[in-house]
Formats: sequence, C-alpha cells, structure tokens
Amino acid sequence: MNFNKLIAPIALVSLTALSGASIAADLTGTAKVNLLTPLALTETTQIDFGTMTSENGTCTMASGGALTASAGQSCTGTAIPGVFKIDGSDVTVDISVTAGAAVDGVTFNPSIDGASSVTLSGGTANVSVIGGLDLLAATAGSKSISYTFTANYQ
Repeated sequence: MNFNKLIAPIALVSLTALSGASIAADLTGTAKVNLLTPLALTETTQIDFGTMTSENGTCTMASGGALTASAGQSCTGTAIPGVFKIDGSDVTVDISVTAGAAVDGVTFNPSIDGASSVTLSGGTANVSVIGGLDLLAATAGSKSISYTFTANYQ
C-alpha cells in the first residue's frame, strides 16, 4: 500500500474542513458595581459668633466654641459652632469648607472641627464647623456670610 497517495487526500480534506470552520469562541463576562446612596447634607446648626464690636481685627472660634481675639478685636459674644449632618452609605467621605464672599467688611474663614474625612456610621455623621471672622472697616449691623460645606465619597 502506498501511504503517500493516502496522506495527500486526507491533508486536502483537513485543510478544506478548517477553512470553512469558525475559529472564534464566545464567553460571557460579568460587570460589577457597588451603588452608594446619594449624599444628603443638612445644616442642623448655623455657626454663630454672637455679638461683637465692629473693630478691625480677627475673632477665631476654637473647638467647642471658645473665642479668641487678635489684632484689636474684642470677642465677647457667646459662640456656637456650626453643625452639618451627612446622610449616605456606610463608607468614608472627605469633607471640606470654602469661604464665601466678604459682607460689608466681614470675611468668614471656615474650617472643619476635626479630621477632613469621616465615616458614616449607620449611614450618618455630624460634622462641626468653626473658623475665624476677619473685620476690616466693617459696618455695624447683623451679617450673614455664606460659605460652602462639601462632602464627597472617597
């Protein structure tokens, strides 16, 4: 028996079969996502520096509301730190505050009372805001100075 004559037709049949066959394959993948509850912010207590004189200078509120005067200012009012409530998922959020525009010679420089991140335990956390008031040619009267409180998931 001549094996050369037998192998050639088999090779031709194999090449013909491969050229018409599909070499592709499919596999199903999985996409994962962890959805967090959108953050909700509430100002539960407005920061209040109480009553002070309109002298040029700075009045700084420390943790707990203690006031300290500098550069000629006399801080004699009763102060209350601001408090923001953060609601969301049980994870850590970064927090920050930014100053708004000065009002009638009064500039508020806010700061977070504590760390710049907080873990939402049970989906909630309270954050205190303190800071300083700078007065320069301020006019007498009641002032409301805006600032921005920001919370972002890490």
